[in-house]
Amino acid sequence: MNISTLSNGELLRIQTEFYNYFETGYDFEEFLKEYLIKMGLDEVEITQRSRDGGIDLTAIRKGVGDFSEIDITNYFIQAKRYAFKRNVGVREIRELKGTLLFGYKGIFICTSNFTEDAKKEATNDISKPIVLIDGKSLVQSCIDNGIGFIFKPVFSSEKMNKLLNRDKMAKINSNPINHNDDNYIEKMITSNDIRARMISIPSSIMKLIPDSMQKIDVVINDKTYSFTINRSRNYLAGVTDVLREYNLLSMDNVITSKNARWSFDQEKNLIRLYIEN
Repeated sequence: MNISTLSNGELLRIQTEFYNYFETGYDFEEFLKEYLIKMGLDEVEITQRSRDGGIDLTAIRKGVGDFSEIDITNYFIQAKRYAFKRNVGVREIRELKGTLLFGYKGIFICTSNFTEDAKKEATNDISKPIVLIDGKSLVQSCIDNGIGFIFKPVFSSEKMNKLLNRDKMAKINSNPINHNDDNYIEKMITSNDIRARMISIPSSIMKLIPDSMQKIDVVINDKTYSFTINRSRNYLAGVTDVLREYNLLSMDNVITSKNARWSFDQEKNLIRLYIEN
């Protein structure tokens, strides 16, 4: 589902239901803690209610590779559960900017929208950058990552054509993962992974990989690759070419999340991975 395919009435209904789900601003903050963790931030914490100084949550994002522990970005996060027609203005943005320490970044997340002046205020000082996430963007992100949304069935002739295309089915059936086997693990390759040019390894797979292995062979669909393992954050590194090959990352850097199925071959010490078309 994409917001661009929804009518204005449908979009308003979804945003209203999303807003109404959270009875208080505190409920919204609790949701954002889990949401930001799923989006790849680390050490996400809700601040003390009486001492937040305008900050609702704090978080960090670790760097990639060997510099993950020293290349850290710190975030102060402000959350506003506002009704659809109540927009966030300049004053709220300035309050968040006023809390930012040197080198910190701000994230302002609301269920409504930002005024044009607020958007300008968020970008007019590069030493205190503020990322704005409005209600529409937040809902779209939740839809893209399967957070709190289910999908009604829609018949697709394209999907049916793929099902009946014997050549493609033969290719899928030749994949080393047995799709009738309950032992494989499904895990989405998320937009956050793709943006960071990595593929997160499911924790249950990670536990099976011998501690001595720094690199591992991965059979993706019908091809074998070798990747470096980042054990501090449980991901495969050096995957940019694969992301492009399987259309998760276009040459224009357009990102497409896809579901993936994982298994670990303990006899050969390799990962088998099937990325859906």
